[in-house]
Amino acid sequence: MRVWIATVLRIALAAVWAVVAVGRLGDPAASVRAVRAYQLLPDVLERGVGYGLPFLALALALLLLLGLATRVAAVVSAAVFVLFLVALSSVVARGLRIGCGCFGGGGTVPAGQSTGYPVEIVVGVVLLLAAVALVLWPATRFALDDRIRGWAAAALPEVRTGPRRTAEARRRQAELARARDARAQRRVTRAGVLAGVLLVLVTGAGIGVQVARVSGDDGPSPQAVSVADGVQFGRDGARVTIEVYEDTQCKVCVTFEQQTDPQLQSWMKSSTARVKYYVVAFQDSGSTTKYSSRGAAALYCAADAGVFQQYHSLVFGQQPTAAGLSDDQLVALGPQAGIPAGAAQNTFSDCVTSKKYADFVSKISDSADQGGILAVPTVLVDGHPVSDVSLAGVTAAVDSAL
Repeated sequence: MRVWIATVLRIALAAVWAVVAVGRLGDPAASVRAVRAYQLLPDVLERGVGYGLPFLALALALLLLLGLATRVAAVVSAAVFVLFLVALSSVVARGLRIGCGCFGGGGTVPAGQSTGYPVEIVVGVVLLLAAVALVLWPATRFALDDRIRGWAAAALPEVRTGPRRTAEARRRQAELARARDARAQRRVTRAGVLAGVLLVLVTGAGIGVQVARVSGDDGPSPQAVSVADGVQFGRDGARVTIEVYEDTQCKVCVTFEQQTDPQLQSWMKSSTARVKYYVVAFQDSGSTTKYSSRGAAALYCAADAGVFQQYHSLVFGQQPTAAGLSDDQLVALGPQAGIPAGAAQNTFSDCVTSKKYADFVSKISDSADQGGILAVPTVLVDGHPVSDVSLAGVTAAVDSAL
């Protein structure tokens, strides 16, 4: 019974690690943002953990699924779960509001949304107990570890003891059994050492791959838009600079826009303020279709088409659902924003459906996160964060800066 229980635990842990890997491998920047939200490590280690953890998870999933070096995989799993629980406990103690980022997503939890700490801690404890049980009971069914033990035993010659069960015969049989067990254990130990080396190599290679992806060709950037300055409106000689960080999946951002947009437009027309919009993708985990990333990319397509403000008003004029707007709906907003029929609409449609600016969205989101923008909406007036992002709060901050 114990062997079968251990087998179930082994497969369950393999599945958990597979989900972790799949949820993180495709978006290295989001993985780093999830780690950065814990505010525990310097940037270089945040990137190392963010880039390497998905590959470590993938390697652990394969080892556990195959039943190869099961005890080593279980020990590493237990160590990771302990670190996770310590980090999450630190977050709770410091009063931070983040998602654990365990299976994707992560980052700061929007106002009004529960953090889920109790569930995450319980899940972490359960996984830790499963890993510890597997450390203590590494023998499982359908495992390569058993095959290795069998091969080691088969490599020793059979010893005939004759028909009479004498004391000498029993001694020789016991000696042979010990030799086989010792040989099998040596083979399993060597496999464990090789597995440990494999985990290190795979994790290191994964970090290298993700660094190359992030630092390599970042894909196209929208015209007249940059990571440093976002999408800018207003005159160069404006007395105040307002920076607005938003996410299309953010319901509070919708409220903020509905309250403040007329005043922002007025300040821009009167040269009181120059406004920089940074549309980021912090809340993909809150959407079933990664609407944060898709909506941001569509807005940068609208910037290319010269209708960012009109399109921005249309997108933030409606509350996002769990799925957000579909690509077809995002395309359909183009003509409403003023994109003329013909080639311009076709170019805009291709830009949205091809996710042309997906890399740019990832890069500007990571830059914002590195700069200390941990929640949306965030408003800066002349570089100073505004604590109250209501119309009254922003107006007071602008009046103070004038």
